[in-house]
Amino acid sequence: MTEALNIAIVEDDKVHADITCRLLKEWLIEKDIKHYIKKYISAEAFLFEWEQNQLWDALFLDIQMPGINGMELAKSVREHNNDVSIVFVTGITDYLQEGYEVEALHYLIKPVNEDKISYCMERICKKRENQEKKHMLIIEGVQAVCGKESENITLRLYREDIIFIEASGHNINLNTKEAAYCIREGISIWQKRLNDKMFVLCHRSYIVHLKYVSKLEKNAVILDDGKVIPMSKRCAKSVKEAFISFYVDFNEEV
Repeated sequence: MTEALNIAIVEDDKVHADITCRLLKEWLIEKDIKHYIKKYISAEAFLFEWEQNQLWDALFLDIQMPGINGMELAKSVREHNNDVSIVFVTGITDYLQEGYEVEALHYLIKPVNEDKISYCMERICKKRENQEKKHMLIIEGVQAVCGKESENITLRLYREDIIFIEASGHNINLNTKEAAYCIREGISIWQKRLNDKMFVLCHRSYIVHLKYVSKLEKNAVILDDGKVIPMSKRCAKSVKEAFISFYVDFNEEV
């Protein structure tokens, strides 16, 4: 997995929440998986942050809670997100049928233990791995090394590794965290291929990944490494709106 595994525990019983959190951390540390875990004492508390940030990979939800219960919370989550893994941690099995409706990955019957958590986490990680494969790009091009180009290569890339794309004649220069590649395709093809909130056309010759943008200036996009990417007047408004929207919807400080 390329990024940290983000897990939320929504449980009104502190003892059960602490046990689940401890077992999850032990498993993740043993597997050497980067992770972030946060506990919420109510569905309402979780939903307040969910509206601002949906960067969760897995939710461990108690079903029986005051106010909004775990099943109602799961249904609310599914209205906007079909990818996050939902696991119910409960002392009853009365909600099994409803669990199918929200595509719950698993039920953990209290008290949870190491074996139950291990089985559940294996399924969560497998699901995330399959989701990551969907975001892979298999491309053909040449790599620029010390001013020289390599022979043709076939390359596997994750979308999130692309920093920016620059049009160069009928080709594009694809700049990643590791290297730069020349691809024999036009930038319009890549604009369609990367048609999501993470990428924005800031100039007719440039597409930038908003994750790597540190700030916007009048006629330029400034990347985290200080590189200046030109921004046209025609694109300025849409770039600004996309930049603000990206950090509202996908703020990584979960």
